[in-house]
Order: sequence, then structure tokens, then C-alpha cells
Amino acid sequence: MTDTRRRDLAARQAALLAALVTDAPAPVGFDPRRVAAEARALHHKRRKVLARIVTGVLDGGGRPAPTDLDDRLDRWITGRPRRTGTGFHDDAHAFVATLPSRRWWRR
Repeated sequence: MTDTRRRDLAARQAALLAALVTDAPAPVGFDPRRVAAEARALHHKRRKVLARIVTGVLDGGGRPAPTDLDDRLDRWITGRPRRTGTGFHDDAHAFVATLPSRRWWRR
């Protein structure tokens, strides 16, 4: 494979990843409906896992989870893809750091 083809492939992969995790448009050659459906599924999975972790952390600190936790997570997740090499607990810590009172958070 030539360097030009590698760069083209890398650019197409980056565009697809952006469409899946940051609400960017589907790249040329991909069915926008299927990409949107997969993006929704990934978003839902991330929210579900984060809600479970965050709720556990809050409960462990003697603090109830906000009643609008899913809405807050939806807003927070949009435009914030997980960084390579991080896990859901890192993601949850970053989210919890945005909540008004962080005294109870222990890593």
C-alpha cells in the first residue's frame, strides 16, 4: 500500500470515527442512516455504563444521583469522545468532576 493510500484510508477512518462518536456527518460512501443508528447505540451504551458507575460512586459517598443524571450524561457525552487508552472509570471521573460539589469524590 502506498503512503497516499494509507493517508486516504486513515482520513476515511477518522471521518467514520468522528461520525460515530461526535455527531459529525457520515463520510461519503457510508449510509448516513446506518451510521446514525450505530452512533445512537454507542452513545446509549456509554451513557448506560457511565450512569451505573457514577451512581455507584455517588451512593458510596452518601450522595444520591441527580434525578436528571441521564440528561446530564447525554449533554456531557455529546462532543466528548473517550480518549484512547482511557476506560469508563476515567470517563466517569471526568464527568463527576463537572458536578457542583466534588468533596465526596475519591479516586
